[in-house]
Amino acid sequence: MLLLLFAAFLIVPAIELYLIIEVSHQVGFGNTLIALVFISVIGAWMVKREGIQIIRKTQIELANGQIPGKQIVEGLLILLAGVLMLTPGFATDAIGLLLLFPLTRIMLRSFLSRRFVKKLKTGQAFLWGSKNNAGQQVVDVEWDVSDLNDRNEKELEE
Repeated sequence: MLLLLFAAFLIVPAIELYLIIEVSHQVGFGNTLIALVFISVIGAWMVKREGIQIIRKTQIELANGQIPGKQIVEGLLILLAGVLMLTPGFATDAIGLLLLFPLTRIMLRSFLSRRFVKKLKTGQAFLWGSKNNAGQQVVDVEWDVSDLNDRNEKELEE
């Protein structure tokens, strides 16, 4: 996880800065700036369009009494694409645009789903914060609020 954060906060911005400088040397600073803004505007429009389609598909599945599992994963991928599109740079915009195209998004969704199912079957999948909880004991407690309210009322009367 630390390596992932290192990559996200140091390596990715360094790559983006390098690409922006190289593109600006080839086509000029003004054209580079225009290209970055143009790609971001197109990306924002595509995020909105794809997001609305996913919401509609989700509503249809819910109306039919089905769980919209595929739509939830695709919605998360569109959210990731939106975050990548907001990050200034050519590499993150390219990855974000790839996530916005339905074909590449479906391929990634099926890959992630297969990988998650495989990890579930082998017992390697975990939820956040539950990875190292193997030796912990669970205590089931019942709490009756009415009993507490009665005690508080008695204490107030005294």
